[in-house]
Amino acid sequence: MKRLHSLLVALLCVSVAEAQEAAFPTIDAGSLGMGGITMTALSDAHAIYNNPSFAALSPVPLRFSSSYYGQSDFDYYAVSGHYRWDRSNTLQLGWRQYLREKGNHDSALDAGYARRFGERWAIGIVGRYMHLKRPDDTADALAVDLAAGWQKPLEGIGTYSTWRAGAKLANLGAYLGHSVCRLPMEIKAGTALDTFFSDAHELTVGVDAGYFFTPSAVRGFQAAVGAEYNLMQLLQFRTGYHFGERKGYYPTFWSLGMGVRILHLRVDFAYLLAERDTLLRNTYSISFGLDF
Repeated sequence: MKRLHSLLVALLCVSVAEAQEAAFPTIDAGSLGMGGITMTALSDAHAIYNNPSFAALSPVPLRFSSSYYGQSDFDYYAVSGHYRWDRSNTLQLGWRQYLREKGNHDSALDAGYARRFGERWAIGIVGRYMHLKRPDDTADALAVDLAAGWQKPLEGIGTYSTWRAGAKLANLGAYLGHSVCRLPMEIKAGTALDTFFSDAHELTVGVDAGYFFTPSAVRGFQAAVGAEYNLMQLLQFRTGYHFGERKGYYPTFWSLGMGVRILHLRVDFAYLLAERDTLLRNTYSISFGLDF
């Protein structure tokens, strides 16, 4: 009986915990519309889940966001926000529910801090508590993300151009009381360029690359490239491509997206074009937010 219980726990970890965390790197529709680029976006809806250091570099001191991520067999919901009370220090908080189907009810609570150093550098740290609930078992985990961000204004390339770079170590931690479980730990980095062709036309291009290094079930490489055209800071049009080495955990897909900014309100939508037999087939995400 003890061996059978261990086997069930192992299957829980491999088939659900690792796959769920690995397959869905972000819920943010703005990032998903650009192929899942997360390391360098200043305007992302959920910096705490993408690169928390860029919340300290964002021109928006107070931001609230919520997103819904849907697919045929499950859904995924998140709310988060950040508050920068002075030039250097930013607090972040987020809550997620995912895999809400067939008696499963998973959730995560995140709390983060980011600090800016001068005009160019910032670092961020996020602590996470995860609770996985199954009809025949439950599991709890603690994890930490460590992130850094950098930006530099450029001259001679368009107008008001900025080069950004970011990196993150994600899911450094373990399950509590379930020694056979392993969190999908990842190292990831990316870079992006923003440039204005005029006061009304802005283009952003970026690339991310990451590697899941443990456990062996999800070990592999993924990368994303994407672009966003911003018209008058009002309408955003996005597209991207995401390559995933492990089809069963983080598959390859194309993405399309669009956003609208009206005063303090943000609305973003993304749709993923993935192969028929992958987890991300017919997946979409919609994000709402307020900036102050």
